[in-house]
Amino acid sequence: MIAARNFGNTSPLTWIGRVPVYASTVLAAAHALAMVLTAVAMASGAERLLQALQFSSAEVRGDFAVWQFVTYAFVHPPGLVFLLELYMLVVFGQEIEKFLGRREFLAIYAVLLLLPPLALTAASFAGVPAILSGSAALHFGVFIAFATLYPSAEIFFGIRAKWIAICLVAVGALQVLAARDPVGLAVLALDCGAAFVLVRRLRAGEFLPDFRAMLPVRNTPRLRVVKDPPEASIDSILEKISRAGMRSLTSAERARLDRAREDLLEKDRTQ
Repeated sequence: MIAARNFGNTSPLTWIGRVPVYASTVLAAAHALAMVLTAVAMASGAERLLQALQFSSAEVRGDFAVWQFVTYAFVHPPGLVFLLELYMLVVFGQEIEKFLGRREFLAIYAVLLLLPPLALTAASFAGVPAILSGSAALHFGVFIAFATLYPSAEIFFGIRAKWIAICLVAVGALQVLAARDPVGLAVLALDCGAAFVLVRRLRAGEFLPDFRAMLPVRNTPRLRVVKDPPEASIDSILEKISRAGMRSLTSAERARLDRAREDLLEKDRTQ
């Protein structure tokens, strides 16, 4: 039974029993459904439909197939690698959403979704055609965003997220180089770089530069970003510790608690 909905920016959209449903959960469900529909289309011989949904710079320029900027990411032939994609989206996307907020997570996701086809469309004017389908780079970018937000989080066998991210980026780059796939390399670089930069800016309280400061107008008030005190960001973690103890914390929550402690210690030293 679905519980009452909570539309707070960092709270779940809703609950299914005791399971929280975040925006990342809804996106993962949409991608899973797309995999089923892709399999049905392949089985029924509807290759032309799938070709119309995947991104093609030639079709975007010639036929104005702008829907391909979004639909390319939902063309999913069945495979075990796709399950890893969904895991990255659900687990790591949820942690990003909890910390930065749902609007910010969706903004990151939209940039990672739209940036590669936009860049490839621009490159096509220089005579570089490109075809793109699937969401591997998109969801890998979600993991890079998580590793940027929680670099010290221990994920597999005590290995920190930042080292796993570096290794996976290196292996992914070697794979596309070995396959002689410059488009794949460009998409990987775009999504990983964008995820890193966006999270760093959002972490600092900035998403876009303050263009008002560039205007030649004196006494123009500048927007100030008021950050919540470190104590406020860890209230939910402290409440969880009081209910279930330290062992109940996830690796991301432990990393957040450690970072808040370091911020408070640094603040005390500077006062």
